[in-house]
Amino acid sequence: MRGARAEREGTRFRLYAQLPLQVASQTPETVWIGRPPGSIGPGPSDERMYVVDAIGKDKHYEYPYLPPWRGPMHPPVVAGPDGHFDHLEPGTREFMAAHMYGTIRFVLDIWEDYLGEELSWHFSSRDRRRLELVPIVEWDNAHSGFGFIETGFAEIEGVDRQPFCLNFDVLAHEFGHSLLYALLGTPPPGKATATYHAFHESAADCVAMVAVMHFESVLDRLLERTGGNLYLPNELNRIGELSETKQIRLASNSMKLGDVPDFSTPVERLTQPERHAMSLPLTGAVFDMMVDVFQALLVQDGLISRELDKFSRPELHAADERRVQAAFDLCYARNREGFKQALRDARDYMGRCLAATWRRLSWDLRYEDVAAELLDVDSRRYQGAGRNIIISSMEWRDITFRFGRGQRMFRRRMD
Repeated sequence: MRGARAEREGTRFRLYAQLPLQVASQTPETVWIGRPPGSIGPGPSDERMYVVDAIGKDKHYEYPYLPPWRGPMHPPVVAGPDGHFDHLEPGTREFMAAHMYGTIRFVLDIWEDYLGEELSWHFSSRDRRRLELVPIVEWDNAHSGFGFIETGFAEIEGVDRQPFCLNFDVLAHEFGHSLLYALLGTPPPGKATATYHAFHESAADCVAMVAVMHFESVLDRLLERTGGNLYLPNELNRIGELSETKQIRLASNSMKLGDVPDFSTPVERLTQPERHAMSLPLTGAVFDMMVDVFQALLVQDGLISRELDKFSRPELHAADERRVQAAFDLCYARNREGFKQALRDARDYMGRCLAATWRRLSWDLRYEDVAAELLDVDSRRYQGAGRNIIISSMEWRDITFRFGRGQRMFRRRMD
């Protein structure tokens, strides 16, 4: 249940879209989870997931130490008399627990809509059917694994610790790993490749990037700040954001395969930062595709010229950047809603293509497989409208393949 129907029939939560360092001055935004009021139990919980606000959990889950949590816990959070959870006060443990559940459920709704079916957890068995969510662990990280997502705190010099359970990007990223485990499966022991780990990080970043664009406020703020020139530094291309200027990874980047560690390197020799670095070429290619689709739609709708589309690229000189930005600002001022609808359509194009592509991959993939499946999905769903964009974005990152090229127009909202 998504969109207008969710607002009519769903359950309200309040979530922070971004910038956890500023939560004290921000007002969380109301979202609707695709479940009827009164159907979400204490925790919050439902038949797919449940929150455990553990007391004194100073060790993160790691095999063979796995859910369920059997230690003491704070009382479960309950809905208000109207069946909604938007009555909880920011700054309380109850709000943090509801924020984690609400975010994971919100992102699950988005990606199940793109998939067109309900997701089956990779850990599902007769004895373990629900995802355990632990919002507060005494740990400086967050992760997902066999039946759980748990979060600690960001340690940032000069400021108070920031709970990851209030960071939409981080929670959506960790859910992305659970999504990919379900779609791709998990490698046999000792068989996971560097490519598998790098792909997981890239795809989880893409899950977060697409999901955050379902906040109308994010779309508004993004377009107002950039005039639609999305190659500018902005909140969309900062993943796992910790402040206005600090982020874990950049979706908009210039990394190519030759700039990162060799993919034939044994996994055990790679550090986690190296695995993240290896994800950047693919994440950058996906970001470029979405921006290029957005601009193609703007051209198609007569909102920007072909010349502006051609010259609005990151490698511009400073003088050209100023002229391009002025042109975008002028075009955006003429039709703000047209720009916003084009951005929604580019978001949904990318979300549907990614979801269908991931469903067709397996754990022993290569980046070339991702590129080939994206082309095939685009051909089947959009009659090849994004073919040239996919090819040029992948080839620029040295993810190479050779196919003929053709020109087609985008057909909107096909699914």
